[in-house]
Amino acid sequence: MEYSKILVAIDRSSQSRLVFQKAFHLAKVEQAELKIFHCVGLSPLAFGSAGDIYGQGLGRAAQVQQELMAKEVEEVKSWLQTFLDECEQHGIRATSEYKIGEAGYWIREVSLSWNPDLVVMGRRGRSELAELFLGSVSNHVIHHLRCSVLIVQNPE
Repeated sequence: MEYSKILVAIDRSSQSRLVFQKAFHLAKVEQAELKIFHCVGLSPLAFGSAGDIYGQGLGRAAQVQQELMAKEVEEVKSWLQTFLDECEQHGIRATSEYKIGEAGYWIREVSLSWNPDLVVMGRRGRSELAELFLGSVSNHVIHHLRCSVLIVQNPE
């Protein structure tokens, strides 16, 4: 058995199904344990209008931000459960995990603590200029992990 633990990092894009399917297939063939990971991004905090110079709207904005984050976390838990159910139906041992923050950092941290043999993830295919300014999660992961990394390219 070449891979006994596979970490699949998925986002909520249209490509996530393809990325999951690649990891799912490998886990089935290798009889490996699968961890399905998602990182919930932080959205910018709405600070109120420009006329709100005393920050009176900050308290309300923070409350709204917390409510939105709680709603998104519940959606993510339900979404991840659909992948776990699929694994269970096919006899694949699987768990899921999510973190809030920057994806590259958390994929590295989860990999260090869980110690997979392989990480499977997608690539958005940003332009070179966009990658220069925004960075690339897949590039970050490739350069910061000690295990094998499979980058699933978007066929479009």
